[in-house]
Amino acid sequence: MVVVPECSPDLKPVVGQKFQSLEFAFACYEVYARAVGFDTRKQAMRKVDDVTTWYRVVCNREGRKNGDEDDQLNARSGFTIKRRKLSKRCGCTTSISFRYFSEDCLSGYIIEEFNEIHNHHMVETEHQQFMSSNRKLDDVHHKFILDCSKANIGPTLTFKVLKEILGGFDLVGCIVGDIRNASRDIKAYAKGFDVQMVLDDMAKKKKMSEAFTYHYEVNESDQLVALFWCDGLMKQNYHMFGDIVSFDSTYNTNRYCMIFTPFTGKDNHGSPVTFAAGLVCSEKTGAFAWKYWIPAYFRDFPMGSMIRTTSISESENSFYKNFLKPRANIAEFYLNFNHAIEFQRNSRTALDYHDATAIPILATTMPFEKHASTLFTDSMFKKIQQEIVEDNDRCRVLGFMSGETVDTYKLGDSKRNAYFVRHDKTDDTYSCECKLFGRHGYLCSHIFFLFQNNEVKKIPDKYCDSRWMKTPLAKAVHGELQDPVHTHSSSDDRQTVSKQAISMFYGFLRQFETDIDVLRAFVGGVGELGNSLQTGTPATSAAEKRRMVEEFYGMVRPESVAVHPPDVVKTKGHASSSASRLISKREKAIKDATRPLRRCKACDEMGHHDSRNCPLLKEMTMEKDASKGKRTA
Repeated sequence: MVVVPECSPDLKPVVGQKFQSLEFAFACYEVYARAVGFDTRKQAMRKVDDVTTWYRVVCNREGRKNGDEDDQLNARSGFTIKRRKLSKRCGCTTSISFRYFSEDCLSGYIIEEFNEIHNHHMVETEHQQFMSSNRKLDDVHHKFILDCSKANIGPTLTFKVLKEILGGFDLVGCIVGDIRNASRDIKAYAKGFDVQMVLDDMAKKKKMSEAFTYHYEVNESDQLVALFWCDGLMKQNYHMFGDIVSFDSTYNTNRYCMIFTPFTGKDNHGSPVTFAAGLVCSEKTGAFAWKYWIPAYFRDFPMGSMIRTTSISESENSFYKNFLKPRANIAEFYLNFNHAIEFQRNSRTALDYHDATAIPILATTMPFEKHASTLFTDSMFKKIQQEIVEDNDRCRVLGFMSGETVDTYKLGDSKRNAYFVRHDKTDDTYSCECKLFGRHGYLCSHIFFLFQNNEVKKIPDKYCDSRWMKTPLAKAVHGELQDPVHTHSSSDDRQTVSKQAISMFYGFLRQFETDIDVLRAFVGGVGELGNSLQTGTPATSAAEKRRMVEEFYGMVRPESVAVHPPDVVKTKGHASSSASRLISKREKAIKDATRPLRRCKACDEMGHHDSRNCPLLKEMTMEKDASKGKRTA
């Protein structure tokens, strides 16, 4: 087949055509290739004294796939030897070469050779959106992908949202695989640096606020084995609600399989609240014991309240798994943890707002019910209201004995239980055998029955000093926090102005989108304004991409690393084991014996390995590294 693409003479390259730079020459050829419908690939180059003197670009369908015989054998076996992988290469000979020139004080590149004949059809117009040359992720794409990744939105959903924003699949400018690769690059940026990035950020926060606490331990290889941290607001929450503390280990929250152990409790709304967090490499008791005695802010308080409450732990673990990813590095884990904490705190703020503005619905006309609605959070008031309704409708007196200072009642309830309830007239205190107030911090239906019987109008102050009070009325259970904690949003002025710009742009875009002429004028005006405000040399795509990735993490990659990432921890919850246990060498050998052999591209041998884990390739790499070390010495 002989195919000569047709296009405008202005686009078609001509032998002898000159360009100021190699990049400009590539760009012009890319425009031509996209216009006629084929992709290109840079094939070969020559350099002299760091100057590229010759460069060749070919059609991406140049050459042929290796191993046709192996492919036929693989196809006959139903692709059991290796996975089915198709190729677009068909031996196309189309190519263009550029040669460096320097004459008359001018230098640049000239087209030395151009072959425009293909042996395949050009890509149809409806398919051109899938060509590599039409799938370029620009800065807008990268920013959107990073924002979606922050919100724990995966590549597929990110692509769907992009399609809706830009107006169609052909206008997205990428495919799901490109977005997935961009997410891969985010992880690659922090590879080997992630632990140091997090520790540097924690040190920075410590300088900004003495209330921030962190501690870490390393092994003899300077690899992280344990990390603990908490900020000022976590400490404040512990002061307020630290009478209940729960901890449990959570698995599969990071790529190293370090065990995540959050310290949690319940706030005055009954919702989980985080007091501190830690990562450890070992399930052994000693590793968890280490977590008890390092944090300075725990030392001044009794540890008797440190309990392992299954219900709280399971609820908190379920909450965190909505934010944490099993394959995240430590920097991503730390970022996602902070997002989870922000979500948790925002939810509590919303409940505080609800308590401050919502008018509760009363079930009875008893005045102490209305009084309770002004004291307790809405979530707790609903429980107290149930006790008041129980007292009003179902409690009955089974016996009574009056003394000089104490009246004793025997009361029955709807559950056919009988309890003795005492009223001490000397200090006007009430106590009940059910001990609901002592166990949970709010009064029972039996005591409310006595309030009604004794015509009590308001709940006595001694029963209002509870952890379930509304936030402005709540009192600390572990003393007062000395240093004030700033709880305002971490967004700075730059983020605020950026939000205003985005809101303004989309507002005008929606306003002008019905009139194409006005819309063109708007886009042109924005472009002119941007160019006029741009100062200095524009940042290269690579530099801008690095800046956006650093913005994504909120941390800069350090020049040197003092603390290295740990090796993958193999525990009973290790993600690599579907059976939740370690497989013995014997079991592995038996399993390998049942697997079909496949050919390795590196050593050309049939086995259970490929080029990524080829033992021969690994041995050659080690020998090469060893020889480099000798030469350096």
